[in-house]
Amino acid sequence: MPDRSRNREFVVFQSMWAMHNDQGVLPSSLESQLAKIAEAGFDGITDHFYEPVAVRELSRLANSFGLQIEGQLFPQTVDDLQPALEVASQYGCHHLTIQADSRPRSLKQAVRLVEGWQRLAEQVDFPVLVETHRYRLTNDLHFTLDLLKELPDLKLLADLSHYVVGREIPLSPGDDDQQQIQSILRNSWGFHGRVASCEQVQLPISFPQHRPWVELFSEWWKFGIEDWLGRGEVFGSLSFTCELGPPPYAITDRFGHDITDRWEESLLMKDMARQLWCDCPRSCSDAEIS
Repeated sequence: MPDRSRNREFVVFQSMWAMHNDQGVLPSSLESQLAKIAEAGFDGITDHFYEPVAVRELSRLANSFGLQIEGQLFPQTVDDLQPALEVASQYGCHHLTIQADSRPRSLKQAVRLVEGWQRLAEQVDFPVLVETHRYRLTNDLHFTLDLLKELPDLKLLADLSHYVVGREIPLSPGDDDQQQIQSILRNSWGFHGRVASCEQVQLPISFPQHRPWVELFSEWWKFGIEDWLGRGEVFGSLSFTCELGPPPYAITDRFGHDITDRWEESLLMKDMARQLWCDCPRSCSDAEIS
């Protein structure tokens, strides 16, 4: 049997939201920020991707720097997805990530909504992923697992930080915790990189006291990478977005300033993610890393 992990690639993106300063704005022009990201060796960016004028300009600049795009959108209904798909099809993207801005009380309602998005996604030639995120349809880990039982082919974008802080998963997760996180990862086709604790959604990864949490997330991400490599699917590009957001995600001092340099930590996370890929037996020997 041929080794289908060959010619796969691992791409690391930087979130444009993470480029915002502690006042919540980009400190310089979009063009200069994209230049900085490209010069640092990222493969692409993650940003909102549904307003035609904004998408046109973002795509023009990103293409000029050789950056791919993970598009984000926040649909509330099935029909909300269609215009975004049309925009993304016109300008192109690596994939679209849905933050489902709906909070159904029943599994039946959730299934109906996601099935509608899946039908629409069949029209396009790029992946459409549903992100695991608080205050979204996937807010609760157990609800999301129930959704996967009903829709086993649902493709997720795993941001595990939300489940760790949302469910207060301890530093030494129990067997049930591990199995549940692994179930999410087995259905994931990309990652948003942030390290949480059971009390904080975003920890400074360079602080030595947070090292155990960094190691835990690294183990999970490596599991997800290895599982993806073993699926033998056609889609051959796995993404990891460094998403170290500004306040209030970032912890601040008494003056409201970041207590760490998030850009430097993004660079650290980029290298960490690429090392995790290369540590997988089926990755660097058989596949490509950008």
